[in-house]
Amino acid sequence: MKLTIALIVAIVIIIIILNSSKRKSLDRIFSLDRSQLFIIDVRTKDEYDAGHFSAAVNIPSDEIEDRIGEIERHKDMGIILYCHSGSNAATAEKLLKRNGFEKVINVGAYKGIKKYDA
Repeated sequence: MKLTIALIVAIVIIIIILNSSKRKSLDRIFSLDRSQLFIIDVRTKDEYDAGHFSAAVNIPSDEIEDRIGEIERHKDMGIILYCHSGSNAATAEKLLKRNGFEKVINVGAYKGIKKYDA
């Protein structure tokens, strides 16, 4: 019983530390000069239309590869990706990195970053 409680407490502490670290990372990312960031919402058009980061361009994850030319001119900028949960943004991040994009960051879910919108 004591071991189970200790294990649960340890897990909770780890989760708190990880969340705090992610929050600090997001604070740093969104404190950068916005003119140096290219923000892509990889959700569907309907999700984007329902609410999105004001500076974001909507390129749904299933269109990233076909529309890579639109992203190419922003290759030297920090490219920020987000979606509903972070998984489609992760897929888009991998695709972009395979195509030579180095400054790509998946910031996860829209609901987690919308507070950073100016």
